[in-house]
Amino acid sequence: MKFTHIVAAFGASLAFATASLAFDLEHADGVLQLADAPQRVVSFDLAHLDTLNALGIPVVGVPRSTYSGSLEKYNEMTVVGTLFEPDYDALKGAKPDLIIAGGRSASAVPKLGAVAPAVTFAADPADFLASVKASAQAIGKAWNKEVQAVAAFDAIQKNVDALHAANRGKTGALLFVVKGNIVAHAPGDRFGYMHELTGLKSVLPPKTDAGAAAPRPEPGSPQAEAAARERARTLSAVAQADPDWLVVLDRGAINEGEKTARDTLARHPQFSQTTAFRKGQVYYVDPNGWYVVGGGLNNLNAITSRMLSAMK
Repeated sequence: MKFTHIVAAFGASLAFATASLAFDLEHADGVLQLADAPQRVVSFDLAHLDTLNALGIPVVGVPRSTYSGSLEKYNEMTVVGTLFEPDYDALKGAKPDLIIAGGRSASAVPKLGAVAPAVTFAADPADFLASVKASAQAIGKAWNKEVQAVAAFDAIQKNVDALHAANRGKTGALLFVVKGNIVAHAPGDRFGYMHELTGLKSVLPPKTDAGAAAPRPEPGSPQAEAAARERARTLSAVAQADPDWLVVLDRGAINEGEKTARDTLARHPQFSQTTAFRKGQVYYVDPNGWYVVGGGLNNLNAITSRMLSAMK
């Protein structure tokens, strides 16, 4: 009788172990189901590469980029294309059993799927933290790293809560500066999640879905000229609102490039006169972290930790 129980127990535990090998990964287009957890992952999405790294999930191929900080080791990794265009010969040579496409390479998913199962994740700028949490937990659950994913996101949330406490009652604006031009990002725009992270009240109304999805007009067209006038009106409205903080992304400073945002603001007839600029309450974000990497677990922890140090 005892032997029978032992055999039954062993059979049950073996069945459980076999079932636990099933791999379910929830992504933007559904759920990917595989018999086993992938061992040879390629990620064209740097945010989710950062999350894979945070959770200790190895990869075998990455897009060409300049990796720094906790991602520095990927400078020595097999390159399988760019952020926008896969190198299919290199990709096949890496022999992936899962490919994570990024927003920049999302259009390549059908062709990538001919090499290996391909998925993509979508960050929602209007509900940024929830989308980051959902994709991180999906990855954690799929690779049996859910506890680590929850702990990593909780650390980010702790920073966010502290930022909200430090900025209670304060206003702010996100300024994207490129080649001497300034573009304000409202909640719902690409970098409008700054308000969600910091708790700074936006001096601009949230961007509607329709506005956020509007295609970029052809340069020199009447639509482009109208858009430029609208951007100028928006900038004037931001400056006149005189926010407590200006949070600035200097596009030219990516990959140790030339920093021009400070001079651009200093020369601007309105922003140079704002209280935030005159009092030094201008926070220049890490351009690589914000523009290149985005919503990965390690990266968001670093982003929120730095902002907290500057704003508390």
